[in-house]
Order: sequence, then structure tokens, then C-alpha cells
Amino acid sequence: MANLGPAPKAQFLDAAGQPLVGGMVYTYAAGTTTPLATYTSASATSANTNPIILDGRGECSIWFAPSSTYKIKLTDSNGVEIYVVDNIAGGGYVSGGTIVDSSFVNGTISNAALSGSTISGGSIDGAIIGASTPSTAAFTTFSGAWASLPAGTKMLFVQTAAPTGWTKLTTNDNKALRIVSGTAGTGGSVAFTTAFTSQAITGTVDGHVLTEAEIPSHTHSYTAGGGVIGVAAGTSYNVLWSPGATTTGATGGANAHTHGLTAAAINLAVQYVDAIIAVKD
Repeated sequence: MANLGPAPKAQFLDAAGQPLVGGMVYTYAAGTTTPLATYTSASATSANTNPIILDGRGECSIWFAPSSTYKIKLTDSNGVEIYVVDNIAGGGYVSGGTIVDSSFVNGTISNAALSGSTISGGSIDGAIIGASTPSTAAFTTFSGAWASLPAGTKMLFVQTAAPTGWTKLTTNDNKALRIVSGTAGTGGSVAFTTAFTSQAITGTVDGHVLTEAEIPSHTHSYTAGGGVIGVAAGTSYNVLWSPGATTTGATGGANAHTHGLTAAAINLAVQYVDAIIAVKD
């Protein structure tokens, strides 16, 4: 989005609407008669005369010092006062993408570096406050709606120290954060860094006694005993041999047994970002 450009030079007119040729602009510190310098360019390397003498078009180049507040008195070429305006803020400026000594209210700043600026009730998108890319900065003071947060408000801050006007809470340390839809509380018994680390898996499998139905179907071989029957000459015999039920010998204690278990470790060392909880004073 384009912005309306400011007047490149200040122009002053007389009561007839004509350029105030030779008019004089006096600059003072706000609320006083103490002269306060203005400058001929944004570089602030060359100060204007005080008063500034207007040219043939009633114009002059007048640049205010950042963070300064002025009182301006305008006179004609004879020194007759035309008006006085007090409490004119010098304001900030933008230089190479850096916004310096400016105040922002309910605005949006995108992808800009800030230096000495005050932000009130606005949103900051991609801005670095009080630091240079690619560093991050800690919020130290709050203004606008932020300053109106009620005492006792708790918030997370991704920094080591609490901001000004806040107190760091140290009751909870080395714990995970859980989001709930009901009542907020605490719980658990294992510290974050203890739970989220490389965990070895070892142990034994529970013992179990096989039932007859669980034993695979199988057979056992055995050798039956032999014998000799003597028969006299000339005598006939009918012999019927019917052995009784025969089993093999038994062994084993019918006890359960276990198996050892060793598996590859599970690496639960998840990446994390440390934050603190602070309460509004």
C-alpha cells in the first residue's frame, strides 16, 4: 500500500495567503523560551539558524531532533509575532528499514527493526524489538492495553527473566505444558528431562504352563519286550497273546518358565523450547 508523501519543505503564508518572505521561525524546547536546534536535513549534521529566515517562497528546510518536543514561534520579517504553537513532538524516522524513536498506536508493523520506539495497542509482525537480525529480544516494558492487564495475570515468556512489572514464578520447574478445556492444575510424578530421554527396554516375559490342548499333537516310539514259547513235538497249541495298555515313562515337573527380553532403546529426547511463567504485579 502506498503512503501520502509529506511536504518536502515547510512553507509559511501571510494573512493574505502570500508566501511569508523573510519571515522568521523560532524553535524552543516545549514550554520554555530555551532555544532548541533544528536541522537542515535528516542527517542532523547541520543545524539551522535560530531563528530560521524564510526564503523568497516563504519556505525552509526544518528537521526536528528525534524524541524532542518543540515550541514554534512564527513572526514576519519585522519580528511581529504571528503565532506560537507549543508541544510539537519531534517524532521518529525510518532509516534503512529501521524505525527510530517513533510512537505507534493501534497499528501494524511488518518486517521492520525498531530502535527506541514505543508501541501501544498494536500488533507486530516479523519485527525485532531492541535487537538486530537475527537475534531475538526480550520484552521489558508494556504499554497500552498490555499495561492494563490485571494483577495476578499469568503468562508464558520465552526468556530467562520476567519483564518489568512481572514476577517470575519458580514453583514449577522441568515440567511439560498440557492444554486442557476444564480446570487448570498440575499432575504427574516424572520430571520432563527424565521422561523424555533415551529409554532402554529390558525385562522378562511372564511364565506360562502349557495345557494339554496347547501342546502340539505328537507321538512317542517304544520297543515291546520279546519271549520264547516252547512246544513239545507232536503237540498242537493255539496261542493268543493280547498285551495290556502300554505307556512310555514320564518326565518333567509341569512348571512354568520365562524368557528374557532385550530390545533397542527408544529415543524420546524430543526437541524443546524453554519458557518461564510470570505473574503480573
